[in-house]
Amino acid sequence: MLLLAALFLFCSPSYGYIYEEECLNYTIYPAQYELTIIPHVFKDGTSYFDCELFITVIVNAPNINVIELDAKDIEIKSGSIKVLNGVNDFVNHYRPYEFDNKKGKLYIYLKEPLQQYSVSRTQYVIRISYVKYVNSESDGIFIVPYEGNDGKLRYMYTTRLSPNKAKHFFPCFDNPQFEAIIKFRVYVAPPRPGIQFCNTTLVVADELKRQNFKDDSYGIIEYMPSPQIGVHQAGFHHSEFGSREIRVKNDTLAVWAPVSTLPYITFTLQFCETILNMIHRYSMINRPLVDGPINIVAVPKILNGFESASWNLLTNSETRLAYVNDHTSIKQMERTMFELAQQLSRIWLGNPGEIKRTRWIEEWFKEGVATYFAYYYLTQYNHGEQKINRIPLSTYGLQMKHKAMAIDWHHSTPALVTFNRSLEFEIPARYKELVTMKTASILWMVENWLGSEKFHQALVKYLNSRKGGYVSLADFMASLDHDTVECLHQFFNGSTASKVLSSWFYQPGYPVVSVNVLRDRTPNAIQLKQRKFSFDQHNRFDSNYLIPISYIVQRNENCFNCLQPRFTIGQTYTFGENLNGGWIILNRNASGYYRVNYDDETWRLIAKTLKENRLAISELNRAQIVNDILALYVAGDVSEDIAMEVLDYLNTELSPMVWDAVVSGFDLLRTEGAAMTKILYDEWQDFMRRKVSTIYKRLLDDIEQRPKIRLFRSNIIEFACSIKHKPCLDDMWRMYTDHRNGRVRFSPDVREACYSVVLNSENGNLDTNNMNRYEMEDKSNAEHKVRDERRFLYRVPMGHPKPLPIIMSTTTTTEATVTITPDCDASVINAISIALLGFALLISLTIR
Repeated sequence: MLLLAALFLFCSPSYGYIYEEECLNYTIYPAQYELTIIPHVFKDGTSYFDCELFITVIVNAPNINVIELDAKDIEIKSGSIKVLNGVNDFVNHYRPYEFDNKKGKLYIYLKEPLQQYSVSRTQYVIRISYVKYVNSESDGIFIVPYEGNDGKLRYMYTTRLSPNKAKHFFPCFDNPQFEAIIKFRVYVAPPRPGIQFCNTTLVVADELKRQNFKDDSYGIIEYMPSPQIGVHQAGFHHSEFGSREIRVKNDTLAVWAPVSTLPYITFTLQFCETILNMIHRYSMINRPLVDGPINIVAVPKILNGFESASWNLLTNSETRLAYVNDHTSIKQMERTMFELAQQLSRIWLGNPGEIKRTRWIEEWFKEGVATYFAYYYLTQYNHGEQKINRIPLSTYGLQMKHKAMAIDWHHSTPALVTFNRSLEFEIPARYKELVTMKTASILWMVENWLGSEKFHQALVKYLNSRKGGYVSLADFMASLDHDTVECLHQFFNGSTASKVLSSWFYQPGYPVVSVNVLRDRTPNAIQLKQRKFSFDQHNRFDSNYLIPISYIVQRNENCFNCLQPRFTIGQTYTFGENLNGGWIILNRNASGYYRVNYDDETWRLIAKTLKENRLAISELNRAQIVNDILALYVAGDVSEDIAMEVLDYLNTELSPMVWDAVVSGFDLLRTEGAAMTKILYDEWQDFMRRKVSTIYKRLLDDIEQRPKIRLFRSNIIEFACSIKHKPCLDDMWRMYTDHRNGRVRFSPDVREACYSVVLNSENGNLDTNNMNRYEMEDKSNAEHKVRDERRFLYRVPMGHPKPLPIIMSTTTTTEATVTITPDCDASVINAISIALLGFALLISLTIR
């Protein structure tokens, strides 16, 4: 019976994660870390802390004579290392340990083997005392200077341990598969001469009890044991910060910052309150995101977003959390909103601090779902102009799709399921955006195919049903099928959501669908064929994605299937439709994760409509068309004449969404591996300068300050300057000069464009004196873009100019009449003919 019970536990889905973890061949496993930290922060910035560490471990294998820990940049106190079982110390006194700081390894040598836990039920305690010196450049844990409320310089401790920097904080088993409880005890120094007093200490657990200062002695703060977490999820903060907090239902969120910064975090608090309310309304269950407060620390240093695995102690750059009207640009505000919405979505989907933890078997899938929800909540937030009914993703949907597509074309790009066994932070940085944006884009495609209401009902039902349990990709797809298919043959060829999702998750890249309209028959025949899209001519082959097809037609009076097309295609498909001499546009609402290439006649019909009445094609479809045509041109699938004919209408385009798609499409011209030359690039820049001039002038003269207009203006100014539109270059130089001379502070929304213009000039020197962190962040972004542009121009060949067109002369020339008699010799006639031709050529050249 016991054997059957054990087999049942190991085979049960709810124990899948534990079974997988315990079957790994690990020799020693940590059960608990207990840290006693005594930080010393001197007023001159010198900083270190003493730490006494106890690690409770169990042994999984026999004959263990050496314990291997990860540790780096610490000073171990002499004679402090012990391995204890009760009072018995197992450390070899002749050779107690070896510390290889370069490799980051600490080897503890034992005088006798440790006993296997499965045999003896013995737990051992590793004890280590050490000193850690900390500066502003330290890895894992570092100090950051900031200005105190009295204007004097202060210093703070903070940690950023992900992905593998916990060993810089404390000796540990730095393996993300090892989860353990972490207990903190912190000694707080009383006010003393030369030592900075710190009144704020935060860790990844709630405070248990506090012993206040007595007779100039240290105060002591003890914290509750944390949940089981990886060491990369631990965190420690020590400073003289203040805080502001909000409460939303059963959740508390606090933002910690220097006291002088607290007035500027109002926007962050209000935005977080709105997103938390949206999450609770969407989930429809009264369950706190975290069992305890969510603490967000505004670090006065430029950091690269949140640590994705953090849940109750989040750190991010002060520039991302403090909104200052004179310094924060609209793009910085957009990044702030996205990062906050994404991180709160991650926490909601599952975190160690839940009352009962939700685990995702495929962490890449959780990242993609969190990104989808981040854009979903941003869409509903609508820059503070919320509406009662659900707002379609539209702008944000296109953004995430175009970001993914810009990466997903290369032959080395892996399929998403490649990351099935990877933890989130183990996904290589070059694929992070692919994983998040592509997964979110595919979910958006399926949402539009199934219908938004049905999709969201099925999604929230599934997520609620798995709270406190396990979420897997296969389980999600099966549940989605169950809740969205009323009958087996509802969709063409019996396609279901799981089949569609599988075809995209298990294959890398994305397709281009070629549309060929046979107009010589009634109804017209529409031939569709898909193949892998690539900018590389050697990486093109037939693909077999299951593509949800939707379309609109120009003249829809007799359209067979325009209201809600719900069929999918494999490699090829042909269907009939009454086009009545008009165009057909695939990918209605632009949500499909594919590009569309039409036959030349259809492209010209679309170009004609855009030129004569662009509003006859929806904003979303116009955005998709302009992005597709640029990508297809770069890939060599359409000619330059067709591409420019389609884009020729842009001087009348006023849509922010469409221009955003133009900018992301134009960036594809610089794709490595594409057939581009300097001369072609100059021609396209000249073409775009003519198209952007109207909207540039209109937006520069506009004083409207709504967020959407500010963002549109900032994007257009940056684009116009990047293609060397002379009025933009002149305006940015003037603004920068006025700002530098102290006559007027330029708008933060044009700051990055100004910096790019200056960096691209002959001297290329920016005045960095007295730059704040907001300005330094924009300077760093501008430098990155300028370097990318220069690398591109250095890489591509010069190319050959187009041959000049032959221009026929319109000048009237005098005709010479020669009478030829039968007696003329043939040679004479030939000589006269040649002379006349030469004379005519000479006259033509003289006129030119």
